[in-house]
Amino acid sequence: MIKYYGTPLTPTSKFVEILKGRNCLIPYPRPQDIYKAIIFCDKVIIDNGAFTLWRKGGHIDWNDFYEWLDHIFEYIEFFFIPDVIDGSENENNELILDYEKRNIGKGIPIWHVNESLSRLKWLMSKFDYIAFGSAGEYSKLGTEKWNKKMHKAMKVVCNKKGKPKVKIHMLRCLDPKIFTKYPFHSGDSTSLAQNYKRDGYKNILNRVEPFNSPKKYKKD
Repeated sequence: MIKYYGTPLTPTSKFVEILKGRNCLIPYPRPQDIYKAIIFCDKVIIDNGAFTLWRKGGHIDWNDFYEWLDHIFEYIEFFFIPDVIDGSENENNELILDYEKRNIGKGIPIWHVNESLSRLKWLMSKFDYIAFGSAGEYSKLGTEKWNKKMHKAMKVVCNKKGKPKVKIHMLRCLDPKIFTKYPFHSGDSTSLAQNYKRDGYKNILNRVEPFNSPKKYKKD
């Protein structure tokens, strides 16, 4: 499983010490670490900032987002296509169609766990890499309700042998108790940047890095 560590992470000396050679996620609303990431990190991905909007409010002009993205496009692995957390499926589908019209590539769509399985199937018909985002009544990862919906999603995503038909990125999830249950190709979390001063970054990395997601899905 490819692990991406969210930023910003300060000071610069700590950013380099902790994330040099590792993979990181840069959030569009707080992009101050982007050039350090390009220089020092292995893989760099871009978060569109929708989660920040959902949590704190505000507005993002998606044309500005795509214009900013153009300046760093060659240096990133992928970015999350703009979405509306707790928005309607039509709203989110419109943003997918807007991305497709731009014909730029490297975009990964987000299927929200509170959305329909039919939308997940629709995204799978268009993309070979899909991010899962937890929203609505499923905003808290790892609950019984969340796991039940994920089990249903796995039946859609995986073939009869449990192997995913598309690559899955799990947003906000580098918890081994969760990601070792599902065949995620990649995942991200801001826990390292938020808690390294309290917990020590080596302790956090030691809790995360030894573990990987299974290659196949097997329900408990």
